[in-house]
Amino acid sequence: MKRSKVLLCAPNLLVNEGELNRIEPPLGLLLFAPLLIKDGHEVLIKDFALEGWDIEKLIDSKNKRYLKGQTDEYIAKTISDFNPDVIGISVLYSSLIDSAKDVARIAKRVNPNIKVIVGGNCISNSVVDYKYAKADPGMGLPDYITHFEGEDFDYAMTGEAEYPFLDFVNAISRNQDVSNIPGLIIKTGPKKYKINPASVLTDLNRLPRPARHLIDMEAYFKIGHFHSSKSRSKRVLSVMCSRGCPEKCTFCTTPEVYGNLTRWRSTEHIMDEIKNHVKEFKIGEIQFNDDTLTVNKNNLYALCKELDKIGLPWCTPNGTKVNYHLKEQYDMYKAMHDSGAYQITLACESGVQRVLDNIINKRLPVETIMPAIERAKRAGLLVHTFWILGFPGETREEMQQTIDFALQCGADSFSFSVLAPLPGTPIYRQAYKQNLWWEGRESFNSLRTSLIKVDGFDNPQDFEKFVYDANIKANLILKQNNPKRFEYKYGKNADETSLMKQT
Repeated sequence: MKRSKVLLCAPNLLVNEGELNRIEPPLGLLLFAPLLIKDGHEVLIKDFALEGWDIEKLIDSKNKRYLKGQTDEYIAKTISDFNPDVIGISVLYSSLIDSAKDVARIAKRVNPNIKVIVGGNCISNSVVDYKYAKADPGMGLPDYITHFEGEDFDYAMTGEAEYPFLDFVNAISRNQDVSNIPGLIIKTGPKKYKINPASVLTDLNRLPRPARHLIDMEAYFKIGHFHSSKSRSKRVLSVMCSRGCPEKCTFCTTPEVYGNLTRWRSTEHIMDEIKNHVKEFKIGEIQFNDDTLTVNKNNLYALCKELDKIGLPWCTPNGTKVNYHLKEQYDMYKAMHDSGAYQITLACESGVQRVLDNIINKRLPVETIMPAIERAKRAGLLVHTFWILGFPGETREEMQQTIDFALQCGADSFSFSVLAPLPGTPIYRQAYKQNLWWEGRESFNSLRTSLIKVDGFDNPQDFEKFVYDANIKANLILKQNNPKRFEYKYGKNADETSLMKQT
C-alpha cells in the first residue's frame, strides 16, 4: 500500500494585546501521529504559533488584536520542503478559523493536489449549530461550516477523530472512497454538505501515548504552558484522564463534543504516559485538564495511589464540580493532597441559586460551595474558584450577589470571567434567537470581552470594567488577608495592571 506524508499543524493565534502568555502542545495532533506512524505513514507536526512566538502582526488596530505566529513565507517553505499528501489543521476556537484558512490557502498555492482537512472542537460545535440553523432558519445562526467553502479546504472532521482520521489517510493513500468515514464532512454543493455521524471512542485505552517526542517540548517549557498561577514548575505535563461530562451547563461545549457519558482511561494507561514523559522530559509538575476529574471517586483514588509513588506536584486547572461525593469529600481531597496535589479549581459559576438552576442548568446547591472549599483547604489544598458574570437573564444585582458571595466563600483565589457565548452551546443559540449581541460584537475572542447585552449596563465597556474591578477587588482582599500567599502568587511589587494580567 502506498504510504502518505501527513503534515499535522496548529495555526497562528489571534490574540488581544497583552493577553497571551502561555501556549500548550497540541494534544489532539500528538494523538493522531502515533496511529499514522504505526500504519507506515510519515508525519510532521508543526505548531506555527509556537515557532513564531516572537512574531506579532497587528490586524485590528481598533481592538488591538494581533496575529501571533509564523509568516506566510515560512509556512509555504515548510509545506514545500515536506511535500505532504495530506494536511490536517487543528481549529480549537472560532478565532482560529482565519488562521486555518491561511494555512489551507498557502498549501493549495504550493500544491493544489494536497488534501486539506480541518478539525477540532470548533468544527464539532459548528456542526451542532449548523443542524439547528437548518431546523430553524429563522434563528439567524451564522453558518460556520461555510467558513470552509471554496477550493482551499477539501474536508472537515468532527468528534473524536483519532481513528476516523487514520481511516481517512489510509483511504486517501489507497485511492479509496472516503464518503462513509465517521465524522467526515464532505462538500456536496454550494453551502451543502454530507455530514457523517461522529464516532464515540468508548475505550480510551485504545489511544496511543501522545507523540511529544515529535515536537520541541523545551520551547513550550521555556514559555510556560501552565494554567495555574501557583505552578511549581515550568516543565509541566498536561494529561487527560477522561472524556465526557455528565452535566449539561448551557455555556459549555463539552457535552456536544464528548457527550454526557464520562469515559476514563485505566490507571495503568495514564501512569504509563506520565512515567515515560517524566523520564524523557524531566517533568516537574502534572496538570490534569479533565473537565470532571473528581466525578468518579474510585478512579480518582486509584490514580492518587499511583501518583503518590512518583512524588510530583499536580493540580486541576480546569474547574471540577463542587458537589461531587459530598459525604466523603474531605477524604477524597485528602487523598489528592497526599498524592501530590497542591491546588484544586472549583467551578462555582454563580452564587445565586436562580441563576444556577434556571439559566446555567447547573445542578449545584449554593449551600454546598462553602463547605466544599472548607474541606479542600482543611485537606491541605489551595482552592481556586471560577465565576462567570453576564448570563442572559441575570440581573446586575444578582451579579453583585455572586461577587459578594465569592469574596466571602473562603477560597484562596478567584477568577471572574465575562460570559463567552461559545458556538455549539445553548447560550450561543439563545443569543442569536433573541438578538442579544452588542452592536458590532458577534465573534468570540476573549474571556474579558463582552459580546451579548447585560442587564443593568448600557454598553459592553461598562460591564467589562465591572468584571475587571471584581477581579482586582478579589485579589486585593487576598493581599490584605494573606499577604504571603498574595506575594507568592503575584510577586512582591504587583500592581493593578499586573494583577489583571494574571487574574
